Amino acid sequence: MRKFLILTILILAGLNFCFASDDIFAHPSTSREISKLMPELKDASCKFEQEKFIGSAVLKSGGNFKFIKDKGAIFETLYPIKSTVSYTSSQNRQMNDVIVAISNKNYAYLDKNFNLYYKNDKEKWIVGLKPKNGSAVASQLNNIIIKGKNDIDNIKIDTVKNGITDISFKCITK
Repeated sequence: MRKFLILTILILAGLNFCFASDDIFAHPSTSREISKLMPELKDASCKFEQEKFIGSAVLKSGGNFKFIKDKGAIFETLYPIKSTVSYTSSQNRQMNDVIVAISNKNYAYLDKNFNLYYKNDKEKWIVGLKPKNGSAVASQLNNIIIKGKNDIDNIKIDTVKNGITDISFKCITK
């Protein structure tokens, strides 16, 4: 549940491009600065492709992603196994609260749990998140890198125990 919480937080932080992200952690920033520079998130329907790297193994999956600003996010995995994870219901209340907070640029959760980084290059931007020592996510997560322009394009999640997950999005904003 925490992995999906972290993933959704980052997805909704919104980004989109392909410049090198290796040095993002050399650009510390604040949530206040980042919130001024990021685009306003809108409802979106996307296709997603995911690669999960665990040791030398690569697991690939993909499907549909929907973001409904005032409700949350839905991942519908179509391959290799069909499944749906929804963060719009009261069943996933904690996740939904985080999603809505991010879409409304309320960064209290991020400020509490992460050190933030930001870089902009020709209208394309990148945000990096590293867990703060002692935060709830520090034992599970090394870092998250989100890339974008107007919509989410890519999120890379580096976990402590479960390798790296790289998710690419192709969105149609409503």
